[in-house]
Amino acid sequence: MNRLLAAVVILTLVITVTWALWQRTNAAEARAENAEQQLAESLKREAQHQVVINALWDNARRQANQRRTLAQQQAALARTASNRLTTIEELHRENATLRVWATARLPDAISRMRGRPAVTGADAYHQSVRDAAPLHPPRQ
Repeated sequence: MNRLLAAVVILTLVITVTWALWQRTNAAEARAENAEQQLAESLKREAQHQVVINALWDNARRQANQRRTLAQQQAALARTASNRLTTIEELHRENATLRVWATARLPDAISRMRGRPAVTGADAYHQSVRDAAPLHPPRQ
């Protein structure tokens, strides 16, 4: 009887240990699968972030190229304006008629037009048209 009881206890103990090891293995496999899923998701997010980073770098490069181009255009326009101003000054010095014309007073209508504020957009244009004082021809 003792042997039978001992055999039953040992068998129960072996079954319990086997069951515990099986449960532990299942839990470890579940954790491993969960970790693999998290790794796959993080790799996917990393790839998405890399796409965004690459797009931002491309945009930054394109803007830098545009800034360089605009700076070159601005420098060329400044040179052209300077050359034209120099030419105008030379013409003023050389031509007495032009000198008299350039120093003459502008007509009143032109003076009123020059006195208006600059229009810098669609809203400003709409406001200037709506609220503008009309340019009436001078009365005789």
